[in-house]
Amino acid sequence: MAIDPHEFIAMAGAVTLPIPAGDRLAFALFRNGTRVGSQILHFNRRGDTLTVHNEAVLKVKLLALTVFTYRAKVTEIWSNNAFLSADSQINDNGKIDRVHLRRTATGIAVSGGRIARYTAPASALPLTYWNKAMLNGPMINMQTGHTDRPNMTKLGWTKLPALPSGDVRAEGYQLTGPIRLSVYYDRTKIWSGLSFNHSGHIDYKPILG
Repeated sequence: MAIDPHEFIAMAGAVTLPIPAGDRLAFALFRNGTRVGSQILHFNRRGDTLTVHNEAVLKVKLLALTVFTYRAKVTEIWSNNAFLSADSQINDNGKIDRVHLRRTATGIAVSGGRIARYTAPASALPLTYWNKAMLNGPMINMQTGHTDRPNMTKLGWTKLPALPSGDVRAEGYQLTGPIRLSVYYDRTKIWSGLSFNHSGHIDYKPILG
């Protein structure tokens, strides 16, 4: 069933999206204090359509031997500031996972290798962090396809170290329950940091400039 653009804007509760200056976000990834990777997002706008290309690469080494690798690619499509679709391919140390999201007349159709096809609530958004509206929940995990609504606690404002130097003032939110992490946004709602545990403690430091 086709959806009128104005209808899915209403269903998604669309607001102006927090697109960064230069249409790009970049983070350095650290594991237990050692730099192990990066995550880069590109925001491509054409008319009322926004395409977000999101790629993360993480490689953990022991001496000269690579003991863990993680590579994620997610592409999101938004129209008139409302979420329309997303596709992911994630290589988690050799295991490939894919998730596909599509807005329909009844909600968000979710399919993937780990789950049976189902429909998530129309207000659900992908767990890709850059859009602070994600915190309103529910959130769709782009590796497993599960839809979760974690508990959330505000951590207050703090200064996060940035690269190559300086810091970013951001407000933190701690998620607990099925999703366990801390995510940070600056005063303009731009994603500014992330920390969680996955084969060690992972910290995201924003790369400025």
